[in-house]
This record gives sequence, structure tokens and C-alpha cells, in this order.
Amino acid sequence: MLRYYLKLALHKDVFVNQDKRQITVILPVRNEEERIREILNKFESQQFEDYQLIVINEYSEDNTFEILNVLAESNPRLKITSLSQETRFSDKQAINIGLKGASSPWIVMISPTSGDIHPEWLSKLSSMISPETDVVVSYTNAERRKGYRNLVCRLERFQQFVISGAWTLAGKPFVFSETNVLFKKSMYFDNPGFRHKLNRNFANLELIFNDNIRKGKIEITTSPEMSIREKIEDDRGDHIKLLKKGVQIRQSLSLGKKLSLLTDDLSKVLLIGLSVALSIIRPEYWMTILSILFIYFVLYGIIVNLLIRRLNERKLFLSSTLYILIKPFINWWFFWFLYIIHRRNRWN
Repeated sequence: MLRYYLKLALHKDVFVNQDKRQITVILPVRNEEERIREILNKFESQQFEDYQLIVINEYSEDNTFEILNVLAESNPRLKITSLSQETRFSDKQAINIGLKGASSPWIVMISPTSGDIHPEWLSKLSSMISPETDVVVSYTNAERRKGYRNLVCRLERFQQFVISGAWTLAGKPFVFSETNVLFKKSMYFDNPGFRHKLNRNFANLELIFNDNIRKGKIEITTSPEMSIREKIEDDRGDHIKLLKKGVQIRQSLSLGKKLSLLTDDLSKVLLIGLSVALSIIRPEYWMTILSILFIYFVLYGIIVNLLIRRLNERKLFLSSTLYILIKPFINWWFFWFLYIIHRRNRWN
């Protein structure tokens, strides 16, 4: 915790680039005729001018494409492309089309469900690019709403960012999210792209990032100005999709990173489990064992509180602390669940 998680909680952004680099924003949309103007208006307040906005129409069945064509006539930064038909891997195909149409070497993708975007979002992202940088990872989560489903989705996204951020700063970088991640376009085209990855249903660009990110080539920011909140519906499947995506990404990592994450999970479980067992076997040492657990939970609470304040999350302290502690059991259950499904499909 001291070496990895506390380092993330105390991390400070380093703005090194005074010469702003052109950035292409990729935005896939589908059936958004009622909100497309509102979505595009969010970029008008950006203090960063050297950007291109590529909107990919994913085979919309309403008037989204027609409205986009009208808006493009008065917006020189807006470029439109479209999928001609719906396919099984339309998400990956839309990303591929957007990357091919991008005129700048730096790309960032966002979701049409993104809420308000800070005026300095693109400016600060560009300022974090150095000659050694390939990727800049920013925080993305769901907007806070009432309801249990919204809470567990926010907890899972928060936990994923904390885990990946801590291990990234420890020299074993990987990401769980493709949105709000600034990256070099060459990472995609200098490699096979989505070849051999089309059948992975829950993860897209994350797979490309994790295959090609190298130590020292990635920057991570906890700045609230570069954070994005997404407006998600209270769909009971959203949390399950996030869990499946997390498992799929873990399975795609290198052996060293898998072992590091397994060690991280085991340490949380074994510390508490062995402490309880020792208290029963050696009750005369209960004071020492209780002191160790007390120090552990106090330190854990301090780290979570620092991150919640830094990321401007509200009312997540207690729930996120508990969620992170039980997350190893959730991960192992999903690993087993997906393994059983894979075995069944193999024999059918």
C-alpha cells in the first residue's frame, strides 16, 4: 500500500509541453438525433483550438447522420464518417474508421454519454505530452445518481482506476478504460490493430493499449479538470459488463502483470483471514494482531480518502473502502464463472 497505492494518492501532474499538439477527438454515436447538438456543443467552450472532432455514425436508424451533415457545414473542425451496415464487431470497426480519418498523431476517444467537459480538458491533456510519452490516462466515471446500480458501477470504475493507476506508477502499466485516454495513433497502426482481438466483446482499445504500453511511456492524471463523468442509465447489466470487461482485460495481460494482480488480491484476503485465524489459535497475541489490522485499515482509509478528494467523488468513502476489500472475491468468482461458460461453449 505504501509503495503503490499511497504513491497514486500523492501523485501530482507534470505539465511539460508548452507547444500544444493537435488532438483528434473520436466520438462514436448511434441514434442520437435528439441529443447530437447538445453533445457537440460541449466542445465549443474548449480553450484549446487545435483539435479535430471525428464523429462516427454507427448505422443510426434515425436522422443522426443527416443532422451531422448539416452541422458539419458550419463547423470546420467537425468531420463525419459512417458505418454503412450493422455488423457483429461494429464498435471496433467504428474505432478503426475514426483512426484512419484522424489528421493528428494524438487521439482521445469519448462516449456520447459524457457529461459536461471542463474548458481546459484538451489543453491540459496536450500539456502532459512529452517526447517520451505514448499515453496519458485520465479518470472516467459515471455521474452520481440515486440507486444501487449507479453506486456499484461508480465503485467498480473507481476501483479499476485505482488499481491500474497504482500499478502504472509502479512500472507495470495497464488500463481498464479506453475513454478519456490520450494516445499516439501509431500505437494502433504500427501493430496489428484489432487483428486476433475481434472476438473479445467487452474490451476494445484497452487491448491495444495494454499490448503496447511500456514503462516510462505513460502518464496518469488525477486532475478533476481532465476527468469526465458519463450519464448512464440504471441498467442492471452495466455492472456485470464492467466486471466481465475487467476479467477479460486481466486475462489479456502479461504473466508478470497477472501475477502482480493476483498477489495484490491475495494480500488483501490473507491479511484479514490469517489475522482472524491467528486470533483464534493464539488468543494471547490478539492485541498485536488487532494493532496490525488497525494500522492497515487506517492507512487504507487515508489513501481512499485522498483519492476521493483528488478525483472529486462524493459519498464514496465507506462504500469504496469496503468494495475494494471484497473485490478479490468478486474477481475470482467471475474468473470461475467465465471459465465454466468457456468450457460449456467448447463442448457445444
